[in-house]
Amino acid sequence: MAILSIEKTTAAILEKFRNLSEFETRKIVFWYDGEQTAGEEDLTHIREALSEQGIAMHILDGNSFATKKLLEHDDTTSSYLIYSAQPEPDYEKNWLLDIQLYSERFENSRISDIKAEIGIEGYDLDIFLGAHLKFFSNKRRALAFKKWYEPSWREDDCIRGMLAVLSGAAAPDIREITKSVLMDSLHEEDNTIWEQITKFDLTGRFWEIVRKQFGYYQESPTLKKFFVSLLITHIDRHTTLPLGHLEQFVNTKRQGNECELFISGWMHHARDSARFDRYCADLLAENDKKLEKELTSIVHNQPVESYLQPEAPDIFDKSIIRKIVSTLIDGGQDYDMYLSWIEARKTKHSYQKFEDIYTALVSAIELIRFAQQCEEEKTIARTPAELFRAYTDRYYLLDYQYRKFYTSYDKTSDTQILKTGIREMVERQYLHITQKIQMKWSDLISAQGLTTWGVELIPSQEEFYTAHVDAIIQRNDRDKVAVIISDAMRYEVAVELKETLNRNMNGTSELSSMAGCLPSYTKLGMAALLPHERLTFQKDHILVDGMNSDGIENREKILMKKEAESIAIRFKELRDLKRDDARERIRGKRVIYIYHNKIDDTGDNLQSEDEVFKAADETIHEIEDMVNRLVNSLNISNIFITADHGFLYTRNALEELDVIDVSGFDKDRFISSNKRFIISSEKTDLMNTHRFLMDYIVDTQNPLYIYTPSADLRFKMSGGGRNFVHGGLSFQEIAIPVLLYNHKTLTDLDKKGIEYGKVGIILIGQTRKITSNPFKITLFQTENVTEKRGILKCRIALYDNTGARVSDEKVILADKTTDDPNQRKISITLTMNSTIQNGIYTLKAIDEDVKATFRDVLEIPVEVDILITDDF
Repeated sequence: MAILSIEKTTAAILEKFRNLSEFETRKIVFWYDGEQTAGEEDLTHIREALSEQGIAMHILDGNSFATKKLLEHDDTTSSYLIYSAQPEPDYEKNWLLDIQLYSERFENSRISDIKAEIGIEGYDLDIFLGAHLKFFSNKRRALAFKKWYEPSWREDDCIRGMLAVLSGAAAPDIREITKSVLMDSLHEEDNTIWEQITKFDLTGRFWEIVRKQFGYYQESPTLKKFFVSLLITHIDRHTTLPLGHLEQFVNTKRQGNECELFISGWMHHARDSARFDRYCADLLAENDKKLEKELTSIVHNQPVESYLQPEAPDIFDKSIIRKIVSTLIDGGQDYDMYLSWIEARKTKHSYQKFEDIYTALVSAIELIRFAQQCEEEKTIARTPAELFRAYTDRYYLLDYQYRKFYTSYDKTSDTQILKTGIREMVERQYLHITQKIQMKWSDLISAQGLTTWGVELIPSQEEFYTAHVDAIIQRNDRDKVAVIISDAMRYEVAVELKETLNRNMNGTSELSSMAGCLPSYTKLGMAALLPHERLTFQKDHILVDGMNSDGIENREKILMKKEAESIAIRFKELRDLKRDDARERIRGKRVIYIYHNKIDDTGDNLQSEDEVFKAADETIHEIEDMVNRLVNSLNISNIFITADHGFLYTRNALEELDVIDVSGFDKDRFISSNKRFIISSEKTDLMNTHRFLMDYIVDTQNPLYIYTPSADLRFKMSGGGRNFVHGGLSFQEIAIPVLLYNHKTLTDLDKKGIEYGKVGIILIGQTRKITSNPFKITLFQTENVTEKRGILKCRIALYDNTGARVSDEKVILADKTTDDPNQRKISITLTMNSTIQNGIYTLKAIDEDVKATFRDVLEIPVEVDILITDDF
């Protein structure tokens, strides 16, 4: 067994030879190494070091006579270290006793070796070290222990140090040690750290420390029982539930703060929380889901408010979700209450697991509530223009919430909770109200008695270039304008895009609308957005002032005819160009038409039509990225985003009564058709169908007619999908967005008095003195969230003057849009650790956004003045 520090031992031996007394001519030093602290390599090292100083080394190994002869006859001048690997013999059996009486002694017991290596002074810990020689005799463990050791340490401190070494904890802190042990496994037989703790006879001491720190008392403690106790203690602390026999697992109230700090720190740890979640899931699932059934039974008849605050396990989220779902299905209408429950869960640890279900529920609740309002208000519009404006002002929200519901619904792997009841309600309410609005729209259109399509007092899609693009180009000879045309991007998607641009970019966005052309399909919509005097229909082509408008190349020619410095380019092509190549491509161009096709390409494919809402989300992000590139890399500040048409889409398959039979038509006279329109030279009448003369795009002596079904009906035709369609005159198809993004610097925003950035928070209602643990604080969101002033998500905790966190950490979500100050108050409770001392600390909130310019959003000195109690 090797010496822990051969250098220190060698130096101590040499020190024995350092000074000769007045009558000495040499030194003889005896070293009886009965504990055999020195190994072969150690002895070789010592021999070489002595030799350099002219000192000889002699091994005593049953050769007492030869040794005596060497020292008193053969060599009477050299200094010697006499080493024996055996204990010193008794006096009567010691043949060298007479020499020893005038010689020196060197002692290197295992304990003294350990103390020398670690730096332990005095003899107070000798008995302790002797009892744990097995641990300290290993050099690696001794050095690891030395890293933590402090001269003030006593036995309990040393136990923590030993446990820190065995567990690989980041510090000799019982929380760190305990988490390291539990992270390995809750089953002792599989826990390699526990195997080491057992090997060195420290299990009893581990449980003593755990009992003192966390108030965990069990006659036969186990790691799993301890984890259960932490979990149930957390539940008990944050609920008013009658836990029944589970009360036995609640740790002593006095150490409740430590339990909370421990479990909170673990579940919110970026890396380690996954293990915590797995343990929770395993506990709930084992023994035929015994614990899950018990907790579910407990919360079943309790008000949701009694269990809104615990962060784990996920049984509480499941219960809240089930409660919302069942209440809605039963006709419950306390929508604000349901939303407040979801709001309360947003900052909890387990929210992320159920985020998609929660967000789907929010959209479902908002849709159901709005549908109910629409039902109660009735539709009082008297003209098509009034109803059109009502759609772009409010009714689009039905389509928006319907899309957002399915966007979240499609993301979650656990759709069963939403599938049987909520999804059916969403479908039923959405179809019921939108069909009523569409029928009203159809009635108003029919009542006009117009033979050609158009919505009086609503700008037409055909006016786009003149009203918007040309208006900018004509201002001077310098301004440039980019137009992003996203195929099938309907109005409600543009609303979300506007909010996204306003939130994430410095510029301002304005959203208006146009009435799309009929049929509302790509060929005509794309042609209408180009500069023109006249559109004509020739077979299956749309001619713009006699020029074919099919394809990017033809559209560029049409643009250049109006403005020579124009370009038409595919979205993907421009996106994939390197910055310098993109600059070169548009150099000198004043009109840039960019064609994007994500939504229509997805929806028109039967295999992917149910992914159309996902495509809408991707469209928003892609266009945001393009706007950012146009502004920051290509120096274009005026950007229009519009569409050729929108679309109709419902998730449920249509029934036969939603389909119009076309057998009454002469199909030989069809020019073009799909499920939402028919262009034919035949003039006929058909129930539930609008007919318009196409003289607005046709210059021919043979008139053509366009037929489109009322409301959301479809023509009965083969091929393609029925759920995603366009071509008709529903709002979803013909309410064309015109979104103008105008880039501005922050200075521009300041000059215009437009507030931007994120909302702020301040501390209110406090004397800034903390007198209890845990302690409650109230924060105030200083402004309401707007399109340019975003949400603030931060973490708040108490810190000491070294910057170390001395409390748990809570998430703050400042996201209120209301002007009512009472609704912008945020109350939280923080728990300080047991080592807290009275004094001045800092309450600090840090923005979670790592890209934020100023991450410290709140930093306030506070005084802690509490009665410090002993845990015993």
